[in-house]
Amino acid sequence: MSRTLIKIKNGTVHLEDRALVTDVLVADGLIADIGRIGYAIDDCETIDAAGLHLLPGLIDIHTHLDGRVGTCQLADTWATGSEIAIRNGITTLCGFITQGGSAPLQAAVEESLARAAGRSHCDYAFHLTPVGFDKADWACIEKLLADDFRTFKFYTTYREAGLFLDYGKLREAMGRIGDMGAKVLVHCEDDGLLAAARAAVTDASDPYSHALSRPAGAEVEGIARVLEIAQRTKCPCHIVHLSTVEGATLISQARQDLSVTCETCPQYLFLSEESLRQPAGHRYICSPPLRSESIRAQLNQLALQGSFDAYATDHCAFMRTDKDAEKSDYAKVPNGLAGIGALVPLVYELHRDPAALARHLALHPAKIAGLYPRKGAIRKGGDADLVILDAEGPERPVRSSLADVHEPYPGRTTRLGIRRVLRRGETAVENGELKDGQRHTGKRV
Repeated sequence: MSRTLIKIKNGTVHLEDRALVTDVLVADGLIADIGRIGYAIDDCETIDAAGLHLLPGLIDIHTHLDGRVGTCQLADTWATGSEIAIRNGITTLCGFITQGGSAPLQAAVEESLARAAGRSHCDYAFHLTPVGFDKADWACIEKLLADDFRTFKFYTTYREAGLFLDYGKLREAMGRIGDMGAKVLVHCEDDGLLAAARAAVTDASDPYSHALSRPAGAEVEGIARVLEIAQRTKCPCHIVHLSTVEGATLISQARQDLSVTCETCPQYLFLSEESLRQPAGHRYICSPPLRSESIRAQLNQLALQGSFDAYATDHCAFMRTDKDAEKSDYAKVPNGLAGIGALVPLVYELHRDPAALARHLALHPAKIAGLYPRKGAIRKGGDADLVILDAEGPERPVRSSLADVHEPYPGRTTRLGIRRVLRRGETAVENGELKDGQRHTGKRV
């Protein structure tokens, strides 16, 4: 059996603790050596990355693909979502598996795995959302943990969708899951405060009413309650799509005593509630909602100070026709934005530092999702997921999705060039183009 050997030389290699100009050797899908490689290697492809950056393959740990939300089909399949991802240097996507009502969790797992298999350009992992917790459900959870499912996602709202866990049930679930050595991700919005806010809304035709119906205080209260539960149970937790300064402050304070991490999304750093006030403001409805310009600016400062462990998209894209169909009632508009293709360019625009990409879009996400050390870092023995990045490439448009969706960042451009992407040692993208032999060969990790 022939070996696949690639030497990438002279690039600025972003390791876990530093960056240096050196070489990386890839052999049979793994990183075999790091350092100046002066010895001869037979049948080895050599890539000269002088003047370029070599990053670990990037990770989006929060995406919704190839499923239904309410009555609408999501716009992006695994094929389209993973294509825009890998073209932008994202080699691993994390999606969600949600137990449907009384159906067994195992059935949802099998269905989701079947939808992704043979259709993804990226490697992929899943967070599990069980909604039943009887003896059979817990037996299934234990079995899934043994099958390398590592993380669970819970919600403190979405009662109507059957996802809501009250704080008592959440405490029980986090206690047992923490004892099993797993981690929980939590969508934090206090359901009682949301219900009161919705009842006070008077104009359903105004998209800005969506922001009024999901006030910042509901997120802050949800975070405070979840952190209290984490303190009691000692369960590691990750707070998703943070959109409030007060919430970030609570998490920062809690880090001293708890195993807690958090993410925010590009929409909370680059968009504000003013988008909801536009004539087509319904197209910007997402949850949590876009916040004020003042909050957006403060979140940017927190991001630059390192308050967020990771950036993720909460990519939940709907077709233009579905997003527009019920625009006269904010509560009926499908809730979510496209974002996978914009993640890397926007995070780079914020930090202007390739090291920030390696840290917040690779190393930290891999640790949060339980994929490290196999993913998330350039280290010997790890998967050879690598991105050769040109920080000053030709200008190109930022495109969040390949599906027929409304672009949240119209007119935005980037000069971030993705010269080559290796996924498990095989070239998946070269100069922005997919390699035919590597299409749809992503695997669950």
